[in-house]
Amino acid sequence: MSNSRSRVPSQSSNLGLALFPLRAFLGFTFIYAGLQKFFSADYWSATSSNGFLSQTQAASVNSPIGFILNHTLEHHAIFAFAIAAGELLSGLGILFGIWTRWAALGAFGLSTSFFLTVSWGTSPYYFGPDIVFMAALLPLIIAGDGNYLSLGSKIAEGVRRDKGVAPGAVISNAPLENEIKRRTLLKTGAVAGGAGIAGLAVGVIGYKSNSNKVIATATPSASASTTASASASAATSGTKIASVTDVPVGSAFKFMNPATGKPGYVMQPAAGTFVACSAVCTHQGCIVNFDKASDIFHCPCHGAEFDGTSGAVTRGPAHRDLEKFTVTVSGTDIFLA
Repeated sequence: MSNSRSRVPSQSSNLGLALFPLRAFLGFTFIYAGLQKFFSADYWSATSSNGFLSQTQAASVNSPIGFILNHTLEHHAIFAFAIAAGELLSGLGILFGIWTRWAALGAFGLSTSFFLTVSWGTSPYYFGPDIVFMAALLPLIIAGDGNYLSLGSKIAEGVRRDKGVAPGAVISNAPLENEIKRRTLLKTGAVAGGAGIAGLAVGVIGYKSNSNKVIATATPSASASTTASASASAATSGTKIASVTDVPVGSAFKFMNPATGKPGYVMQPAAGTFVACSAVCTHQGCIVNFDKASDIFHCPCHGAEFDGTSGAVTRGPAHRDLEKFTVTVSGTDIFLA
């Protein structure tokens, strides 16, 4: 008795072709995002404002899952690795068509976590990229790769061919069908494992190349150490955050606000004039960096920019200026009121 019967060709190939540009974009983007993290010394640093720890601390303030983020901080290196590895493996699965639905589901979970943290509070919502990634991944979760340029489908076709089942045929033999599924699962799993190990090996090389730059635990900033000696003068002058010599004209000096535990900047836009503002971006709570060449504060998350002399917003998606602080100068010291 025949093990299979012919069927009318389906539209899966057309669907796969239609989905392939989306697969290519999402797969490449997630692979790139994962590798970029692995090869970034800032990402692994416990003190860099662009690091996983600092960005998670900033996001936890307003995130609806802040109580969860606070627990991840205790093991931040593990979670940082998990996110980088998750992006890399999801991207490989999506791009090469290996367990595409599961890979897309993993990428969707990562995008959802980003939406609830660094992108939470984005207004209008379409400024936030993570919600767009979530929507873009849904077709792949529902339809998979449509068997187009897919390693998974090629493996399945090879197993069917080895068992004498013609392409496009419907199997009517239950034991044979189960055997084909089992062999397909094993071979696909082996390919997925090999691709994952290769990808992670490249990522670990990137991590190791920056291991001498990684700081395992957070250390006080240079300016923060000055606050310990400021208690005697705090009643009259506030908290010392810097010395005048730390802030040349046209520069910005980063300090830690003891009241909030968040960083800020003190600037000297003109000789003898000192102003200070928060380093927390008003868009989504990321920590901004000072670019001396262009005299701006730049947000690494979504590109918002602020004037380097006043903290005023100059480029969206942020709509509000950086929070201002009052500072006073006494002798050669600068105090936060």
